Amino acid sequence: FAVARAVHDRYHASRRNPWNEVECGDHYARSMASYGVYLAACGFEYDGPRGHLGFAPKLSPDNFKCAFTSAEGWGSYAQKVQAGKLHAEINLHHGRLRLKTMSFALAEGAAASTVIARRNKVEVRAELAVSGLRAIITFAEDLHLTAESTLQVILT
Repeated sequence: FAVARAVHDRYHASRRNPWNEVECGDHYARSMASYGVYLAACGFEYDGPRGHLGFAPKLSPDNFKCAFTSAEGWGSYAQKVQAGKLHAEINLHHGRLRLKTMSFALAEGAAASTVIARRNKVEVRAELAVSGLRAIITFAEDLHLTAESTLQVILT
């Protein structure tokens, strides 16, 4: 955020052209430069061919929500941590999304030993593996989400 603020201040409209940030590739690159900061703050990871989606929010991980895009769709991701449980939800608003695995960041000192996954309120089989502060969910079968689909994952 400090770097984004410094670039913004350097190219403030009162001083020079705010749409010509030389450090960001010159001429109209500003929106993509800030998108990199957004992805980093969300801890977003996506690999379409592998069917992988992951989040490790850097801001307010106990109560977090963001938008995301994939190769064939877009939606929102939300997570809440309550009483030691991570409640995560993906809402696909447009297009489609194939998932085989997901990953989540665990808080320092948190432990996860079980996973419950539901697509559109119907439970789906999933396995949980924990490596350090990272939980990796592998679905028994590829999940195919379409517009207005919801996927809920609860880690306890």
